[in-house]
Amino acid sequence: MNLNLQDKKTFQQGNKSPNYTQSSQVKNYYSELWKFEENDVDDINKLAESYYNQGNFIEAIALCHRVLRNQPNFAPAYKTLGNILQAQNKVNAAIRAYSLAIKINPKFVEAIVNLGSMFYKKGQIDEAMITYRKAINLEPNMAAAYWNLGKILEQEGRFYEAFFFQEKALEIQ
Repeated sequence: MNLNLQDKKTFQQGNKSPNYTQSSQVKNYYSELWKFEENDVDDINKLAESYYNQGNFIEAIALCHRVLRNQPNFAPAYKTLGNILQAQNKVNAAIRAYSLAIKINPKFVEAIVNLGSMFYKKGQIDEAMITYRKAINLEPNMAAAYWNLGKILEQEGRFYEAFFFQEKALEIQ
C-alpha cells in the first residue's frame, strides 16, 4: 500500500466521525499505515483507540505500550490507556494513567475530566469536584465537566449549584 500525504490527510479528516472508528476499514488502514510509519506515535495511538472502541483491549494496550516505548512522554497514549483501564473497571490503574497524562500535559482537559470520573467512582467526591472545576477553568466549553460536576452537586443536595452546572452543560452542547 502506497500512502501519500494527501491519502493520509483525507483519511485522518474522515476518521473524526465517531462511526468511522468502528469500521474494519480504519483497522485495516492503520495496520497498513503502521507498517510504513512505525514511529508515528499519533497514528499508532489512533489505532489503539480504534481497538479500544471495538472492545479489543489486549491489542489496544499493546499499542499504547508500543507508543510509550517510542515516546515515553506522549500524553494521549496515557489517556487512551486510562480509558481502556476504566472500561475494565481497573480504577486505580486508570487514575495512574490519567495522572501521568496530566503530569506530562497539565492542560489535557479530556484526561482531567476522566480523572474526575475515576475519583467519583472511588467515592472521592471532593477530589472529583476539584478535578471537574479544574477542567472547567482550563476549558470553559467542556460540557462533560459541567454535567458531571452538576450530578455530584445534585447528589450532595446542593440543588441550586447543580442546576447551574447542568444548565451550562446543556447550553454548551
